[in-house]
Amino acid sequence: MYPVREKFLDYMKFERKLAENTICAYDADIEEFFEFLKMEKPKKLEEISEEDILNFVIELNKQQNSNRSIARKISSLRTYFKFLLKIEQVSVNPLSNFEGPNYEKKLPDFLTLEEIELLTKINDKSDPREVRDCCIIELLYSCGLRASELCNLRIGDISFEGKIIRVLGKGNKYRIVPVGNIAFKMLEYYFKFCRRALSSKSLTTDYVFISKMGKRLSRISIWEIVKKRALKNNIKKNIYPHTLRHSFATHLISNGADLRVVQELLGHADISTTEIYTHVSSELLKKEHEKYHPLEKEEKSTS
Repeated sequence: MYPVREKFLDYMKFERKLAENTICAYDADIEEFFEFLKMEKPKKLEEISEEDILNFVIELNKQQNSNRSIARKISSLRTYFKFLLKIEQVSVNPLSNFEGPNYEKKLPDFLTLEEIELLTKINDKSDPREVRDCCIIELLYSCGLRASELCNLRIGDISFEGKIIRVLGKGNKYRIVPVGNIAFKMLEYYFKFCRRALSSKSLTTDYVFISKMGKRLSRISIWEIVKKRALKNNIKKNIYPHTLRHSFATHLISNGADLRVVQELLGHADISTTEIYTHVSSELLKKEHEKYHPLEKEEKSTS
């Protein structure tokens, strides 16, 4: 266990208000660094230097960690040592001048409208599980939700009159998101005919999406549902719940939505996070231009 671990985790949870999964990732990264130090040469906090950080990065490279993974671990350590400075456990931050590895930021994958329609097409409306699964995918796409946000959605978060939902996002911050007409009709059908029929147990939970045991669905369950629907509909792309969120943002910006509005809908604290979708949209436009422009077609046929 690394120094002042409990204080650091409390700080991340109660002051930074980060999600549990994010905190666990920080915790694992920092623990890995101190395990490395223990194997090399145990040191006091004040003795940790930039050279130790560099040796850690060299070891991570030997273990064939990607640059993206290494950059994340360095970011975790940077946050940890900033906290140590704040509470006066160290007088110098060994990462203050340390530059992590560069890596190419991969543009997020997204689905076409045809693929979305395949994923959300209900073949048997009498099957409550199929209706639930299609409704989940429809909401992920219609509202741009994270899987964790969908899992935590409660009945009281839905305004059936206003066709909006209240979403508990990162940092325990709420935002209001409109629900599209198609998604809302599916949600109403799910509540009217399917939610109660899903479980053989008496329903005591107010979570919107439940398992056959009447419990809240987990993030892993959402992931499995998306994968299963993709496989069933012969969609070859490697998709997961966040792909639907990427698709939501990409399609909005491609159709002229204001970047600030998309930022608000996604619950991004920093607009630079949202700006990645403008690059995706540009790439999409280029591909469409090359595919359909008559001169581009002529160029391909003569080459």
